[in-house]
Amino acid sequence: MILKESNNVFKTDPKDRESRLTQRIATADVDPTIDWLNKTFGFKFVDADKLGSTGKKVKPDGTFEENSSGDIDLNVDIRELPKEEIIAKLSAWCQKQGIPDLEIMNKGRTFTAGWIANAGLQVHFRTPIKGNPKNGFVQTDFMLTDNPKLQMGAKRGGTEHYTGADRAVLLSSLARGRGYKFSPTRGVVDPNNGDAVVADDWDEIAEILLGKGAKEPDTHTVESMLAKLKGDPNYNELIAPWKENMEKQGKIVPEHTNALRAGIKIAERRRTDEFVGKALKGIAKTAARSVGDVAMSAKGGYAAGKAAGSGVDAMSQAYGAAGGRKTTIGQTSSYVSKKWDAAKKKLGIDKSITGRSGADKADDATSGNQNEYTDTYFWSDKAKAIIIQTKNGSWVNTTTMKPIDKKVGNIAWKKSKDKGGKLIESLQTPLVRKLNEAARIDHIEDLIFDQGAMGAVRGLEALKNLEQGGHKDVTIKWDGSPAIVFGRNENGEFVFTDKSGFVKKGGVERATSGEDLEQNLLNRSGGANREDPKRKAFAAKMKDIFTDYEKATPKDFRGYFKGDLLYYNTPPVEDGHYVFTPQIVTYKVDVNSDLGKRIGRSKTGIVIHREVDEEGNEGPLKDTNIFRGNDVLVVPPVYVDDAPPVDNANIQRLANIIKKDSADINKLMDINTLTQRKIKDFGKILYAYTNSKVDTGLDNLGKDFVKWVDSSTLSQRKKLNVIEYVKENMNAFTSLWEVVTGIMKVKDQVIKDLDSQGGAVKAFTAGKPGGEGYVIAHPEGDLKLVNRSEFTAANRAVKR
Repeated sequence: MILKESNNVFKTDPKDRESRLTQRIATADVDPTIDWLNKTFGFKFVDADKLGSTGKKVKPDGTFEENSSGDIDLNVDIRELPKEEIIAKLSAWCQKQGIPDLEIMNKGRTFTAGWIANAGLQVHFRTPIKGNPKNGFVQTDFMLTDNPKLQMGAKRGGTEHYTGADRAVLLSSLARGRGYKFSPTRGVVDPNNGDAVVADDWDEIAEILLGKGAKEPDTHTVESMLAKLKGDPNYNELIAPWKENMEKQGKIVPEHTNALRAGIKIAERRRTDEFVGKALKGIAKTAARSVGDVAMSAKGGYAAGKAAGSGVDAMSQAYGAAGGRKTTIGQTSSYVSKKWDAAKKKLGIDKSITGRSGADKADDATSGNQNEYTDTYFWSDKAKAIIIQTKNGSWVNTTTMKPIDKKVGNIAWKKSKDKGGKLIESLQTPLVRKLNEAARIDHIEDLIFDQGAMGAVRGLEALKNLEQGGHKDVTIKWDGSPAIVFGRNENGEFVFTDKSGFVKKGGVERATSGEDLEQNLLNRSGGANREDPKRKAFAAKMKDIFTDYEKATPKDFRGYFKGDLLYYNTPPVEDGHYVFTPQIVTYKVDVNSDLGKRIGRSKTGIVIHREVDEEGNEGPLKDTNIFRGNDVLVVPPVYVDDAPPVDNANIQRLANIIKKDSADINKLMDINTLTQRKIKDFGKILYAYTNSKVDTGLDNLGKDFVKWVDSSTLSQRKKLNVIEYVKENMNAFTSLWEVVTGIMKVKDQVIKDLDSQGGAVKAFTAGKPGGEGYVIAHPEGDLKLVNRSEFTAANRAVKR
C-alpha cells in the first residue's frame, strides 16, 4: 500500500487537471508560508514536520522545478492536533474572508473549487503563499497519523536518481518479497493475519526488509537499501516488482552480480561432465595463474582518474595525464613503447622513443637505417603497430615489416593543438580496410567491447556533447539496399555490380555491361534462383540502371564508389512527399525541400559511403560533385536540425561507475590477457551475444550470457575458457553490462527525440516513426545511434 500525494485537489473543473487553483511553491517561500499557518491558526509546525522534499529542493543553477515543491506536506500527530480541530480552524478563517459556507469544502468529484478537502487520513487546504493571495496559492497537505516517526520515515524525499515515490515502491516490493505488506501509516503488516502490525519501528522494519543488522539509516534512500541488500541471495526476486516499475519509467536499475552468478551456476549444472571435467578445469586454472596480475596499460591512468572529480571530462583528462589510453590514438606509452622497441631492433634504430603517446614526429627515427626510413611515423590503433614512412614514400608496418598502401591519400593526418602540433593519426579514415572485411560503424554502446573503459567514456562524451553543439555532426543513417560498387577500372572501363560481385576472386563478376550484370545475378548459387520472380525483377532493375551510373561517372575517373541504393526510379509522390522504401524503412521527403527538388530531377538515388581501389582497399569519399547530369542523385548528408535533450543524470551515473570500476573493466578486456587465455575474440563474442539478444529482447543483458555461450557454436574448450574468465572477473563483467545497458537507454531516448523533430526527411519502420538511426561524425571513427530493440529487431526479422 502506497500513500500517494494528492496534487491538484482544488480545480475549477473536476475533470480538467489543468484547471487547478494551486501552483508550485518556491523553496524560499515554504518556511514563510508555514510561519503564516502557525501564526494564523495557532499551529506549532517545525522544520522536522516537513515531509518528503518539502522545502528541500535547492539547485541554484537549475530550473524552477528543481527549486520548488509541488505542495507543502506536513506531519500531523492526531493525538496532539485532531483532524476535526484542523478543519474547524481552517473553516473559521474562510468564513472571516467572506467565503460562502457552501464554497468552503470540496464535495467529492462534484465540487472541487473549494478551500478545504477532507480526504480520510489527509486534510488539504488552499493556502495563500506567504499568507498573501497576490502570490498565488499552494496546496498544503496535513498528513494525519498516530505514529509520526513512522510517517516521517515513510515519506522521505528522493535523491538525484530516484524520487520519494520510487523509494515507496521499493519498500512495498521488499515487503511483498518477505511475505508481508508495507503500510506508510501502520508499518509492516501481515496479510495472512488480518494485516496485523508486525513492526512499526524503523529499526525493526529495516531488519525485516533489508536483513539482519540493518538499521533505520539504511532505509533512507533507494541507493542505501540496494547497497544493504547486496549480499542477499534473493536480491533479484525481492526487487523485481520495483525494477519493473522503474523500467516502465525509463529509469536505469543497477545490475547485481548475484544475477550473473546465478546464471553461471545454472549453466554449469546443465553442462556435461565431459565439459567440466577436472582435467579441463585444471588447465583453465593453470592458465589463470600464468596470467597472474598482468598490468593493464591504462591502470595507472585511471587510478588517477578516480580522484579527478565527478565529471566525465575531468575523469578523461586525468586519465590521459596519468598515462591512460589516449582517446585520439587509443594506446598508452607502455604498450606503444614496447612496440617501438621491437620496431627499432628490426629497423636498426637505437635511440629511445620520445613522448608518452608514441605518435610524436621523432628525430631519432633517421638514425641507424636512415637511408631507408624517414622521420615520420605514428601509432596505428587499427593495426596495433608502429607505422613508419620509407624514403620512397611507402608505408611499412613495423610489426610485420610488410608494406601497406603506397598511397598517402589512404592515411589521414591532422594538426592537433592539444598535442603540441605533432602529427597524429585520424582514425576517422582507417589506414587500410578491405571491402570484403565488411567494415562497419560501431554502435555507440559497443565501444567498451573493443576499447574498454575509455571506449565507454568516448561514447558518453559523444552523447553528452549532443546538447552542446555535437548535434551538428549528426546525420541520418540511410537504410539503403542493395550495397553496390561502381566506377572505372585501370583501363577506363565502367564496372557496376553489387558488393558480393566486386569481391569475387579474379574479378569475374565485375560487370562491364548491363547484360553481364543481369546474368551474373541470375547465375548466383548455380542458377538455383534463376526463375524466381523476385530474383528476375532484381536483376532486371540492376540492368536498367547500369547505363545511368555509367553516364554519371566521369570517363577520366579511376577507382570505384561503394554505396547503398535508395531507389531505382523516381519515387512516387504521396501527400506532397516523395516516398520510397529501399529495404525496411520507408522514407518520405518533402517535394518542396532542396533534397526533394533534387530527387524530382533524378531517376535513381544512392548514398555513397567510401571510395574503393582495385584491391578492395577503402578510403574516404573525396568529392561528391564529380558526377555528371541529374539522372543519378548522390544523396548528400542530411543533418538533424536541433540539439536533443540528453539524460545527463544517467550519463553522470554511468561515468561514476566507469570511474570506480575502470581498472577491472580494462583488465577484463585486456587483449594480452585474452590472447593468453585463448579467447582473443572475447569482444566479438560479447558483440555477437548482444546482437542475439535483439531477437528475444534486450532486457537483463549479461544474465543469460553463460546460457548463450553453452548453446553457441564455440568449441567446448573455448566455452570453458570464456565462462571461467567471466567467473574470475565478475565485478567487471557486471559493470560492463550495466554501462552498456545504461548507454543504450540514454541513446534510445536521444533517437526518439531526433525522430520527433521536423525536417524534410521523415522515416517510418513497420508503420511507426523512426528509421535506421543516426550517425555521429567523430574524429576517432563514426558512431551510430540505432535503436536495436526496434530497428535492428525489425531488420533481423526480415527474410532475405
